[in-house]
Amino acid sequence: MGAPIATDVAVVGGGPAGSATAIACAVRGLRVVLFERDLFASERPGETLHPGIEPLLAQLGIADRMSPVVGARHNGIWIEWGGSRRFDPFGADDSGPWTGFQVWRADFDALLIRRARELGVDVRQPCTVTGIIDGPDGPAGVTTAEGVVPARIVVDATGRTRWLGRTLGIASPSRSPRFFVRYGYAKGACPERERAPLLVGNASGWTWTAMVRPDTYQWTRLAFDGSQPPRDWMPDEFCHLTPTGRSRGADVTWRMADAVAKPGWFMVGDAAGILDPTSSHGVLRAIVSGMTAGHLIGAVLRSGAPPAGAAIAYQEWFAAWFNADATRLSQFYRNLNVVGLT
Repeated sequence: MGAPIATDVAVVGGGPAGSATAIACAVRGLRVVLFERDLFASERPGETLHPGIEPLLAQLGIADRMSPVVGARHNGIWIEWGGSRRFDPFGADDSGPWTGFQVWRADFDALLIRRARELGVDVRQPCTVTGIIDGPDGPAGVTTAEGVVPARIVVDATGRTRWLGRTLGIASPSRSPRFFVRYGYAKGACPERERAPLLVGNASGWTWTAMVRPDTYQWTRLAFDGSQPPRDWMPDEFCHLTPTGRSRGADVTWRMADAVAKPGWFMVGDAAGILDPTSSHGVLRAIVSGMTAGHLIGAVLRSGAPPAGAAIAYQEWFAAWFNADATRLSQFYRNLNVVGLT
């Protein structure tokens, strides 16, 4: 007999991908421990949620709880991409126009974690994961600042940190030139952005502006040559607003891990693959990948599905989605004569 199993699933990372994985596993009757190193969610880009996320929010059990975290709803975005400005609607059906969400990410992430707790997930926050327990066929749990936690399956939801991938030595080769965004927030009034976000792109790069909650606006800037604006820079339309704190930066070079799942472990969200924010699917991809991983984990641990088969199915599914988004985004950038994309 081996050591007793402390939990079925250990999820490392409490963002949308990690919380979605934990929720999907918990509703299937699995024991889940979720580790998040930070006590409070921090400011981060990715506040615009596509309307396609609504049925997923319902499945996660938070669709009727979104009001406190939503700063605005809109039925499309303005795009000025190497030419004239146009409005790009999300679409419509018999019920009317589809509307996206502008959310405050810290509150949205906290909402997902609260839902996971309701379902019995053991959320350990703040708690730093320091390593893995080596098993005969891969990770058999994690080591943390609070002690050792054996687990039947380990999930990496640590985003760009790629904790498990780095620990296991799994490469995540770049699929684009080095892309680096700088982003910041400002307070005041900008009525144009209350109605819909704006994406402006030309041969030098792109700038995104949006209202993320009443009187609070966010901007993101990516320069194709890798340069960064001064730390006190803001878009012209926000020049009359008051900055809140210093701007921040993030590496958003396109990457996908050579392996995103093997028997005993999965990577979800940005830990598995990352595209820059113009893909517009970052949070959606995080949540769908977490829910998909949770479904497959449930099939393995509850229904006896072959672990290798589940890992292959996830690998093929994630790669197909990532490659389709990368192809679409590459064409989008080639319209601005951006080179070096694969």
